[in-house]
Order: sequence, then structure tokens, then C-alpha cells
Amino acid sequence: MGNLYRLLTILSLAALVSGSRCTSVSDNENIAAKNEVVEAMPVEGFAEDTVLILKYHQFAKEYLFQDAEKAMFYSKHVLRLSQKHQWNKGKILAYNLLSTYYLLDGSYDVLRELSNETMTLSKHMPLYTAHAKRFLAESYSEYRQWDSARINYRQAFAIFKELGEDSSAATCLDNLGNSYREKGMYNEAIPYYDQAYALFDKMDSDWGRATVLQNKGYLHVVKKEGKAAEELLKQSLALFQKINNRYGELNVLNDLANIYCLSQQNELAIETAARALEYSTIFHSSQQTNWALLSLSRAYKNKKMFQEALDYMEKVIFNRRMLHTEYVERQYTMFQLSYDNQIMDSQIQSKIIAEQRIVQRFLIGFSCLIIAFAAFLWFNNKKLRRKNAEIREAMARGQAIERKRVAAELHDNLGGTLASLNWYLFGIDKKVLSPEEQKIYESVHQMVGAAYREVRSLSHNLMPAELEEHGLVMALHRLIDKMNENKKIEFSFNISGMSHRLNNKTEFELYSIVLELTNNIIKHSGATKASINLTENKNIHLTIIDNGNGMVEPSRQGVGLKNVKNRVESLRGKVQIISQQPSGLKVDIEIPKTLI
Repeated sequence: MGNLYRLLTILSLAALVSGSRCTSVSDNENIAAKNEVVEAMPVEGFAEDTVLILKYHQFAKEYLFQDAEKAMFYSKHVLRLSQKHQWNKGKILAYNLLSTYYLLDGSYDVLRELSNETMTLSKHMPLYTAHAKRFLAESYSEYRQWDSARINYRQAFAIFKELGEDSSAATCLDNLGNSYREKGMYNEAIPYYDQAYALFDKMDSDWGRATVLQNKGYLHVVKKEGKAAEELLKQSLALFQKINNRYGELNVLNDLANIYCLSQQNELAIETAARALEYSTIFHSSQQTNWALLSLSRAYKNKKMFQEALDYMEKVIFNRRMLHTEYVERQYTMFQLSYDNQIMDSQIQSKIIAEQRIVQRFLIGFSCLIIAFAAFLWFNNKKLRRKNAEIREAMARGQAIERKRVAAELHDNLGGTLASLNWYLFGIDKKVLSPEEQKIYESVHQMVGAAYREVRSLSHNLMPAELEEHGLVMALHRLIDKMNENKKIEFSFNISGMSHRLNNKTEFELYSIVLELTNNIIKHSGATKASINLTENKNIHLTIIDNGNGMVEPSRQGVGLKNVKNRVESLRGKVQIISQQPSGLKVDIEIPKTLI
């Protein structure tokens, strides 16, 4: 039942997004297409609907790179008919079409939802699992989670290779090249492009060759090698025009317009960007439209035609605002549908409860006995709580001793060994090494140094000396001072109350929570300022606020936030994660003072 609700949610979300992204074709075409569906749709019968599903799927594939509205129109009917009969393969066919559309349109939040749903449905269908992993990797790439993206690309490539799906395998290689390119690792990217091109060339695929040439050309754009980039992009454009692939032409035209802007070829930039803008309107791609408008604005600015440049830039800003509005609307709709599904689930639970009322009435008869027994347990529990408190205190002392021992072992033994190894490396005369050996030497030297710093940091964080000797407040002051050395984020630390030390376990857990959350701010938030506030009144309050990217979706919360929640629960406290306006995140933690 839960899967069905999720599928209904995604269908409604797809309808909302396609409605907001895709402008209408002419009234005659739209009415004719809808009439075709209505007339052909049978009242019932799985066999007839299956024929329709495959027919609509073929139509959607043909229109996907030509007319986005028609492609979405047929894709939604594939999904609707598949849901009618709960046919998983049909749903997966629809999800693949929708995933391709949302990938081209840049709607990576919807793409991730569709990819996860496809993997759930395709457990015994490896081909579709591989497609889902590839789409999921695209989503990870957009959010710059390169390691996760490459893992999924390689898993998808292995499946495609085993199944003999050379075209999809080549696409994975091309995407791997893109991930290295976006990370600035150009030498690592080029072999993947070459392998992908060779596979597409073997299949005589003009689309594949054009795609690789475009991506390789964009690599030269990033490297500011305009001539090489222009040559590759023109070859790609010619191939896309040969196979009449509108989206491919649109993508290449935007890249060419960007090159012409950079090289001050303003007339060419305006002409090319205008063609891209025309195609983006046909394809209904907000992302591509923005790129074309931005190139036009830059070209007119280069020509000192500031009014025209300003007009196009205003359109860019308006489109970006509309994209943000659409994103918020999609999120609101998703949460609203989730809430409605929970209400439906509650109604089903009510029926089950009604059937169990007889059992409940029978249980009421035992309530008096249970109360008496509970009173007996309560008196015994008071004794157990006292004993448990003593045990917890002993465990906290034992944990502190063990942490101190492990920290010392790491620092003295492993740290000493790495330091010695680093020293020995300094003794090697690099001049006698070949260039290749010198490169390996430098890599080893850097890795040993990084490992030594990591061991020192780990041993310090296991049991900071200032935490044990001077308490939580002093340890946090030292930690904030150290983090402010990075000059990228300004951390501030404010305390109120805290006139005496807390017990060892509470101090260590609070220190670990602050360490985890501040590391998250540094690594993921994109913030410029953050504050840590520690207050003692009726309870202990710890509040951490930053001005970064904002709320983290539950599905994207990593191990770090889960560890924080576990630590707070171990202190019987409460944690709230609140999105700030207009941006940023606030984590509010409250620890009962009675337990401290």
C-alpha cells in the first residue's frame, strides 16, 4: 500500500511539473492528440491496455528529443494505464521516459525520486536497474557528490556491459568523463571520452558521436581553449542536424554562443544564441532558455548596447525566479500528497482498530491488575534507577579511560610511525629518481602527511586534553579558535550560565555534537557565518545557526546527523532542525538538567 501511495505521489508530481514547464502546442494539435487517446482507450482488459502502453511508449520515445510536450503527454498515459493494472514493467517504462525528460530539463529533485522508485520496482530486471543507477548518478553529479556519482556510473556500466547494451555502456563512460571534467581532472576525463567515442563509432551511432564531441568540446571551453572547443562543437552540431535531434542542436548552440561571447565575436554570439532561444522555446526547456538569454545579454553588453543587455538579463532573473517558484510548488505538492496519503492510511488503520475492539474490551478487565503490578514495578524501578545511575557513571569513566588509551595509542604508535616514515621520505634524493618515480614519490609523501594529520586529528577528537582538564566551555573555545583559522567561515561562540562543569558523559557528548555539526557546516553548508550558543537555565540548551544552504531533506541526511540524533537521545534530550529565513539552518538541542 505504501508503494502505491508513493507512485500516486510521483504521478501527480509529474503532472504538476510538466504542466508548469511545458507550454501548450497549438489547440488543434492538442485536441487531436487527446482525442486519439480517448478513442483508442478500452474500458477494461489488460491485454488491450498493454498494447496501448507499448504504443504510447513508442510515441513518447520518438517525440522525446523533438517536442517535449507530446513526449510528456504520452509518457503520462503510459504511467496511468500501467498503474491501472499495477504492471511494474509498464511503470518502469514510463519512469525511464520521465527520467530522461527531467534530466534534460534539469529537474534533479524529481529525477532522484523517479530513480529510487525504479530501483524498487526493477529488482529482477537488471537492465532497468542499470538505467535507474545511471539517472541516480546524474542526480548525484548535479549536487557535486562525485564519489557517489562515479560509483553508480560504474555499477550501471558493468550491468550494461554484461547485457551487451553497448550504447548505454558508452553513455556511462561519457558521463564518467563529465564527472572528472567538472572536478577539474581533465587528464582523467579524456580517456573516458575516447572510450565512449570508440564504442559509439563501432555502432555507427551519430547521436553518440555527437554527444561525446560536445562534452569533449565543453572540456576545452572550461580550459579556455576556444579554437579547439569551437571545432569539436561544430562537428557535434553537424551530426545533431544530420539526425534532426533538436535538443542536441540546442545544447551545442548554447555552448557555441558561450564561446563566441568569450572571444568577443558578438554578432556570431547573438545569432547563435537567438537560434538556441528559438529551439529552447520549442523544446520547453527552462534551463536551456536561461543559458541562451544569458549569452544574448553578455553579447549585447560586449557591444555596449546596455539597454538590450539589461532586457535579456531581466528575463534571465525572471526565469530563475520562476524556476525557484516551481521547485517550491513541487515540494509543497509532494508534502501535501504525502499528508493526504497518511490520512488515507489512518482510515485503513481505523478499520483494523474497529475489528479489534472485542480484544480491547477483554484487555480492559486486566487493567486493575496491571495498575497494581505497575505500582509494584515502580517501587522496584526506583532501586534499579539508582543502580543504573551508578553503572552509567562507571561506564562513562571506563569509556573516558578507553578513549584516552586509544587516543594515546594512535598518537604515540601509529602517529609516530607515520612521522618516522615521513622523515625517511625526506631523506630520499629526488634528483636520482625518474620523472615518473618523482611523481609517485610526491604522491606517497602527500598521502603519508595527510594520514599523519588525520591520525593526530582523530586522536585529539577521541579525548581532547582540554575537555578532560578544563571542561566543556574551554574545549569549545579552543575548537572554535581552531576552526576560525580557515578564514572561510566566521564562527562565534556565546555562553550563558554554565557556572559549573557537567558530568563527563554529557560534556563529551555535547563536544562531539558540536564537532559533528561544525564539520557539516564547513563541508556542506556553503555558509559564511555560524554561531554556537550554549545556555544553562532550567535545562541545557545548545543552538547552532548558520547562513548556508538551508534545510537538509530527510532522504539526504547522512551518517553525521544520525549520529547527532543518537547522541542527543542517549542524553534523553530533544533535537530540532529548523530552516531559517531567507537562508540557513538552525539546530536546537535541549538536554534535561535533571540528568546532568
